[in-house]
Amino acid sequence: MKNNNYKPNEFAELINVSVRTLQRWDNEGTLKAFRTPTNRRYYTYEQYKEFKGIKSSSKRTIIYTRVSTSNEKDDLKN
Repeated sequence: MKNNNYKPNEFAELINVSVRTLQRWDNEGTLKAFRTPTNRRYYTYEQYKEFKGIKSSSKRTIIYTRVSTSNEKDDLKN
């Protein structure tokens, strides 16, 4: 599905958000839509690639580890 331009419903499905979310992002400036001469929104493949890059880099991975010895076993019961 490497199309040059996407309608809002196609783009929303592609990035797994609602059309209303796309509209809100456009109004907020988070993900600006391009406009046709008749003022219809559309999105590009470049925006798709940019969104995927932003989305994957904005995730945080938090790792919590604890190493306990048998001497601390009673502390782990609580």
